[in-house]
Amino acid sequence: MKNRKLALAASAVFTAALSSVSVAQTAPAPTPAAPAYKIPDGNKPVDDDAPLGIKLDEKTKLKPYFNLGAGRDSNLFLTQSNAKSSDRVTYNPGLTFEVDGEAAKFLLGYDLKAARYSQSSGDNYTDHRIFGSGEFVFSSRMALRLAGDLTRGHDPRGSTDRGISGAPDEFRTSGPSVLFAYGANDATGRIEVEAGGVNKRYTNNRATTIASDRDNRKVAGRFFLKVAEKTSLLFEARQEKVDYTLGSSTQDSKESTYLAGVTWDATAATSGTIKVGRIKKDFASSTRTDFSGTGWEAGVTWKPMSYSKVDVFTTKSFAESTGLGNFILSKKYGVVWEHGWNPRFMSTVSVSRSDDEFGGTTRADKVDSLGLVLKYKLNRNISVGGDFSNSKRDSNLSGLDYTKNIYMLTLGLAM
Repeated sequence: MKNRKLALAASAVFTAALSSVSVAQTAPAPTPAAPAYKIPDGNKPVDDDAPLGIKLDEKTKLKPYFNLGAGRDSNLFLTQSNAKSSDRVTYNPGLTFEVDGEAAKFLLGYDLKAARYSQSSGDNYTDHRIFGSGEFVFSSRMALRLAGDLTRGHDPRGSTDRGISGAPDEFRTSGPSVLFAYGANDATGRIEVEAGGVNKRYTNNRATTIASDRDNRKVAGRFFLKVAEKTSLLFEARQEKVDYTLGSSTQDSKESTYLAGVTWDATAATSGTIKVGRIKKDFASSTRTDFSGTGWEAGVTWKPMSYSKVDVFTTKSFAESTGLGNFILSKKYGVVWEHGWNPRFMSTVSVSRSDDEFGGTTRADKVDSLGLVLKYKLNRNISVGGDFSNSKRDSNLSGLDYTKNIYMLTLGLAM
């Protein structure tokens, strides 16, 4: 019976992963520069106060959750003047199904995010995401990870340069990814090979969104050379091909990334990854200007105490244009501080800046963001809290500045 359940879970993951031809959008890492993939060894840290989930058998768990929020958004469309504000209620139900075997681990999940605006019902949305992954551990030095993702999401009105339509721009993304790792976690040398892609298709406001449909294909290789007990040098090469489906588009391009750096784990209360190198964007069309320059990805975590953690990150990378410029070159910097004031009460403070240059134009933006999250656990399964976020854009082009504040009260339920 247990073997049958494991087979059914594997089938579900493979179906999700192989039903399309692009890479998963996995849950974000604590910082944009994720640490090296580690081969599962069964020694996961245990949170004695975390939700237990519904145990179906020794290796299988179902973990449902529901998050509710109520608050106000001061500037829905990110406008400089005549800002539209509205009260809003957010809903976030979901569940994950996990199978934790000795040589294989599977995850299948569903997540729904919805919001209802009392003063702007045209901005109501309901986003869906189905995701799955499978990890196959062949030995302590060889593992394979497959993942798949199907998403129905949206771009909030005012968040792109496509102009403001009567409703948010809705899209679908889909795709699998595969990562193969060879070399034990503590070996002198380790390699990772990764491939995947993302298909993105907009489903409404086609007069303005048709030009944003695209297919991304990515391959990557990494080599880790251990130079100390918990420190390795790393060398990484990535290439991503961006193909727009509109025949008249001139935005098709190839992005190349070559980075070298160091990664370390729990050395003197810190861990992190720092990579610096070269990034290039080459357009297929001669009407657009290519770019080549320095790029970087860095994330460092400092844990001065067991109940306090500080993440510092910075990146320099490309983002696709949404109507203005050839591309967006973004330099991001940020700090996130998580602190447990007692076993039940936790706060998270985040500060970040994004410097965005729009290639082929004179536009340059600075976006500063501040966030505060307070969370109080009533018990293992129920928490209450409050969120506040502020974002401010300062652009060198007139009419593009804005200030946005969001206030929320939250309730979280998890089994």
